[in-house]
Amino acid sequence: MYTMKKGGAYDRFLMMIEAFLERGTEVHCLSLTPIRINHSFFHNHTMYFPFKTVEGLIAKLMVIFIFPLWSIWVAWNNKIHLFVAFGSLYAFVLSFSKWVLKKPMVTLIRGQSAFGLRMQNASKILLYLNKMIENVGLRFSDRIIANNTGIQAKLLKGIGKKKIDVQVLYNNIPPMNIREPEDIFQTRDKYGLPGDAKVLVTAGILNRGKNIDILINCLPKIGIKTLYLIIVGDGSTEADIRYKESLKGLTKRLGVDKQVIFTGWVEKEELWKIYLASDIFILPSLNEGMPNAMLEALGMDLPCLGSDIPGNRDILHYEELLFDRLDAKSLINKIQQYFSDQTLFNKLKGLCEERKKLFRFDWKERVFQMVTKSTFDRGEGSQG
Repeated sequence: MYTMKKGGAYDRFLMMIEAFLERGTEVHCLSLTPIRINHSFFHNHTMYFPFKTVEGLIAKLMVIFIFPLWSIWVAWNNKIHLFVAFGSLYAFVLSFSKWVLKKPMVTLIRGQSAFGLRMQNASKILLYLNKMIENVGLRFSDRIIANNTGIQAKLLKGIGKKKIDVQVLYNNIPPMNIREPEDIFQTRDKYGLPGDAKVLVTAGILNRGKNIDILINCLPKIGIKTLYLIIVGDGSTEADIRYKESLKGLTKRLGVDKQVIFTGWVEKEELWKIYLASDIFILPSLNEGMPNAMLEALGMDLPCLGSDIPGNRDILHYEELLFDRLDAKSLINKIQQYFSDQTLFNKLKGLCEERKKLFRFDWKERVFQMVTKSTFDRGEGSQG
């Protein structure tokens, strides 16, 4: 991981490393910035970078052209048994080392890299290069672990006749213990919500792929005067910051700026308190891997609605909980019915409760078993 950022994918990366360390496995990680894990079995190899920022083209070129050679050096010196790539770019970076040292490689795919580039209006040349890099990394992988069935299907189709083991490991609901009733009143007061407020909440990295504009556009058309929207999260790039500013501008143009609350980044416990004080979680994303924010909402017994895309569908499953990501009218109708029809409210709550049970499992144990199984199958043994 050449640099750490905020977001669900980076949380899972750290959880994966913790899974290895907790089971006595020695881990060597290459990066441009330090990864703050303090453990005797964790070795963070950070490369010197002469520039102030690790964002941008120069940093990415270093990752693509220097990391492959550096990974061979680190792997050879430390007698690495297994390569783990957290994304197709890193699979490309490690493919040369995997080929030279004849060691197995497992690649975890958390989403579609091309989607992010398209949201940034990347050129056709850049999209083509990204596809080539991705294909090389995936074809050198011995096992690929996707986090939703839609990604799994696309990977199997793209790989074609080459036999690569492609499996799915869903994200899980983490242990959550914030359920004190007084938290509801304290949280509502903290964010300026009146006692009779109906509260929608959404959360995640704020970029165009989250499609938050459709949710804001719906507010004045729903017809509930006491309806509020809490948007939890922030952007991680300049484009994301511009998107957030455009959302704020949209709220003012629609006259709902007093009803929309931008919290910025908050700690997990604070997010869960916001969920506890809300009525429904809505994720209108255009694309998702497997949204941790939605799983955590389910974990707090908060009913959820999501756009009908693979990551959301794998979690919610039922048509009653899904809506067309481009159809504002469909979303408006679902929100209106949710607050006006008690029978429907009870049904949606029951469906969410049912789905929640499927995501209560030990993710660290499963990722460890799924990643290391390729090593055991080859008779390499485990290191640690």
